[in-house]
Amino acid sequence: MPTLPAKSPATAATSPDRPIGGRELRGGLIDWLVRTVTGGGDARLLFWPWISMAVVVSLICLLDVMARIHMADLRNLAEPAWRPVTDEFSSGVVVIALFPLIARLASLATPWDGQSLRFWSIHIPGAVGFSLIHVAAIILIRSMVYALFGSLFEFGGFGALFYEMPRDFIAYGLTAGGFWGAMVLIQSAPAPETRAVFDIRDNTRVLRVPIDDILAVRSAGNYVEFLLADGRRPLMRQTLADTAQQLAPHGLARTHRSWLVNKRRIAQIEPAGSGDFKLSLGDGVEAPLSRRFKGAIEG
Repeated sequence: MPTLPAKSPATAATSPDRPIGGRELRGGLIDWLVRTVTGGGDARLLFWPWISMAVVVSLICLLDVMARIHMADLRNLAEPAWRPVTDEFSSGVVVIALFPLIARLASLATPWDGQSLRFWSIHIPGAVGFSLIHVAAIILIRSMVYALFGSLFEFGGFGALFYEMPRDFIAYGLTAGGFWGAMVLIQSAPAPETRAVFDIRDNTRVLRVPIDDILAVRSAGNYVEFLLADGRRPLMRQTLADTAQQLAPHGLARTHRSWLVNKRRIAQIEPAGSGDFKLSLGDGVEAPLSRRFKGAIEG
């Protein structure tokens, strides 16, 4: 299924004397989280990988706890059970909680974007930031739990930090890889036989437009402008990168840093000098094709 924007949930009218209920707040928070992480609104792209990761991480933590308890018994060590439980599950809980952060970064730069500089400039700092947040959080959690049991948690300084960081980098890579795998599975699912549509939120209106009628999309500051076959030019407050992610499975490709083009609507390609080209999309609409994105319209 394509990662199209989610339909706006029906919400009850509110007034100053009618407070918003907890269910509405939760629904709004979940909707915001889905849109922020996926860049579009396909909840499966957030929750399926997140739940799967939580299950796997929890099982690993449980096995590590059992292994530590078993080794302590073999060595006749008096290690209380709360200590391995705290050490292992504090790390696991933090990793699970940070999944939306990794998923958001993964959605911003995928391996198939063909932009290696952008990919590494996002994911190297992302992995380092993830590790630092993870280490700071487990120190805080373990210190609090140890204090409850009348004990003192000692992290181990820079040596322990440099021990944790490679493990965190692996966790970051595996998590991002799992998210990309989910993207491929969801986006490659058989499309419905009905004509695919895209919801364009233009101010207070929602325009449900057949994707075949979208000739191109171009960046317009904090908005994107849709060039439709019927001449309409609705605006939507969203980045071009997020729009590209949603519409890529439907044949819209990046032809310029500020343009997406529906490949099925390309009627003519003309040289424009300096290795660039001009695309004619019909209905008097033309779009640039820079030499950097020339391969995007092939196939």
